[in-house]
Formats: sequence, C-alpha cells, structure tokens
Amino acid sequence: MATERRGVWRAGNAASGARRMAGFTLIEILVTLLISAFLLSGVISIFLSSQQSYRVKETMGRAQENLWLSSEMLRRTLSMAESLHPDSNPDQIIANYAGDAGVVNCLGQPATSGVVVNHFYVKDRALYCGTTYPATPGSEQPLVEGVARMTVRYGIDEHHRGQVDRYVDAPGDWNQVVSARITLRLLDSPSSQRPEVTLTVALRPRIFSRLP
Repeated sequence: MATERRGVWRAGNAASGARRMAGFTLIEILVTLLISAFLLSGVISIFLSSQQSYRVKETMGRAQENLWLSSEMLRRTLSMAESLHPDSNPDQIIANYAGDAGVVNCLGQPATSGVVVNHFYVKDRALYCGTTYPATPGSEQPLVEGVARMTVRYGIDEHHRGQVDRYVDAPGDWNQVVSARITLRLLDSPSSQRPEVTLTVALRPRIFSRLP
C-alpha cells in the first residue's frame, strides 16, 4: 500500500514537473503581451506630454522675451523723438532727433552730430530698424525676429497743452503729435491667438516744446 502511494506521489510530481517544463500557454503569453503594451503606451504618453509641455513653455518664453526686447527698443528710441517724418503711418514710424556726444541710433551706433533717423517697420517676419529714409544699402537691420505685425496710432495735442487729446491713424498736422501707441503682434504662439503687446511712448521733446 505504501509502495502504491509513493508511486502515485512520484507520478504527481512528474506531471507537475512536466507542466512546468512545458512553459507558458498561448493565453498566458497574449495576456502578458497585452499588459506590456498597455504599460508601454502609458510611458510613451507621459513622455510625449512632457515633451509638448516643454515646447509650449519654451515658445511662450521666447515670445515674452521678443515682446520685451521690441517694446524696450521702441520705448528708448522714440522717447527722444524731436519730430516725426510725414511718411510715418500705421505700418511704420520714422522718428528723428539731434545727434550729440553719447547719443546712439536704433542700431546702437554712435550718432554724435546731425539728424539721427530711426525708421521702424516690420518686414520678413521681423521688426526692422533703418538709419536712413528712404533706406540705403546697409542702413537697415532686423532687431527682433518673429514679429508678425506692428500697428501705430498717433496721439495729438490739439490744444497746445502738452498732453494727448486723442489718437489717430493719420494726423493732419504732424507738429501736434506728442505720443505714439504701438501694438506688436508676434508669430510664435502655442495657442490660436498670437501674443501681442501695446505700449504708449511719450515723445518727451515734443511734449516739452508744447507746454504752456
């Protein structure tokens, strides 16, 4: 009897060992592959989401930097304007002031004498500055890339009080202009709306000349 039980036990162990040696069944392999594919898709999704988030932040950072650079360039230069060329319009502004020691033009070049010309406009998706008007070879350079459009409106002082009465696209008398309101729109944006900024620059010499 004991011999029979030992025989049965050995037979059971042998069958179990045979099953272990036989490996995984087709269903087990398919389930394992399905779980692996699910986990892999999750890892890939997280990676792509992180990459997209990084690109969005990088684009927004670049756009904000371009807006700041453009605004500061225009503010610093136009605040010194003693006059505006009559060919200025909503798409371009041409500001002039006298050169002197320590004075530079919109390209950062020394302008120690004569009339300093600063011509701002958008071309080839960039904010340009020209130091002559009309432009001559080598007188214009891009200042900031990625600018889609610049729009200018002009603040006029109708009552000779040194303050703006209203903003217009085309002043009837350029001697009345004491301010410029400029809107810059950029190209790069992760959203459907392009980022833009509007700055108002007081033409200080013009204001001081019209104070009562």
